Amino acid sequence: MSPQTSIPQTMKAWVAFGSGKIQDVLQLKTEWPTPTPPKAGEIMVRVSYVAINPGDPKMIAHSIPFRKTSIAGMDFVGEVVQVVLPSPTSTVDLHIGMVVAGTVPMTSILRGVGSLAEYLVVPAYTVVEKPNGVEECVASGLFGIVGQTSIVMLRAANLRKGDRVLLNGASGGVGCILTQMLHGMGVHVTGVCSSKNKHLVRRLGAEEVVDYTAHDDLYGHLASLTTSAGCRPFDAIFDCVGNDTLYYRSPGYLKLDGKYHSIVHGPLGFIAEFKFNHWPVLLGGIPRTYSSVFSNPSGSSAREVVNCFERGCIKEVPIDSVFEMDDALKAFEALATQRTVGKVVIRVKQEKENT
Repeated sequence: MSPQTSIPQTMKAWVAFGSGKIQDVLQLKTEWPTPTPPKAGEIMVRVSYVAINPGDPKMIAHSIPFRKTSIAGMDFVGEVVQVVLPSPTSTVDLHIGMVVAGTVPMTSILRGVGSLAEYLVVPAYTVVEKPNGVEECVASGLFGIVGQTSIVMLRAANLRKGDRVLLNGASGGVGCILTQMLHGMGVHVTGVCSSKNKHLVRRLGAEEVVDYTAHDDLYGHLASLTTSAGCRPFDAIFDCVGNDTLYYRSPGYLKLDGKYHSIVHGPLGFIAEFKFNHWPVLLGGIPRTYSSVFSNPSGSSAREVVNCFERGCIKEVPIDSVFEMDDALKAFEALATQRTVGKVVIRVKQEKENT
């Protein structure tokens, strides 16, 4: 373990005081206490980049009992500066100086731990070593929530080569990764995005692209795609944006035993599942299965993403923009527009320190 004296006592961190809108409660603190040294099975990481997600503001907005302050952010990449193995015989292959990426686990987030800080302590099992050939700013997004969520969605869908999938939000963070993975499996992808992003989505592997701004009745248009010559209803729908109407109208384009997979509800997705799957049709129920997908961060899921990258299933990770640490609020404002392409990243480690 590196000498404790090499770790400063204070650090920069974006801290939320209480719960609420991120612009109202999040503040940059330049002398926030550095985390206490890691315990057995934990590591301390000097954070380089943080990739932000739509779920980050949601975790700040929710009031959590006994949590008075919380650091924002979940995804990260950085250098291991302290390691405490679970036991002398542990097989965990982590060492000081290794560059790792991962996601802060939910149990830590509920205690106010977040990644948007210069130093972070997390369980060793939550991280994966950054592969050669991947820039750190890219790794912060690829091996975090978007990559791991894509893996979990594929598990839930259980698709086969030749299946047809509708992907809503194909140019977003999860959408960009999921499109490539599906294409690599031989699945026919119809991506939904705006016209300015259609060339990107096709490049990533979508065989068809639907511009949601070009149709007065988007859902009627989707239904027409399943009735044209040689086509059939979709085997699955992935919603990375959150469009309930897309689900309500799904009998027009999703086969009867097909599933509608949504990532927007996070750990509270069971409520949406109960509403959509158990209400009778007279009360708003839809005769199609609704699946809320939540990715509980883990190193094993991150390693699956690494395997996909190394096999060439993931060739590109679009980065919409990179903001400096002091401009984190601007990064969240950009994310809130829902018009970003790929990932929004915040550089935590100063450029002069990377040289």
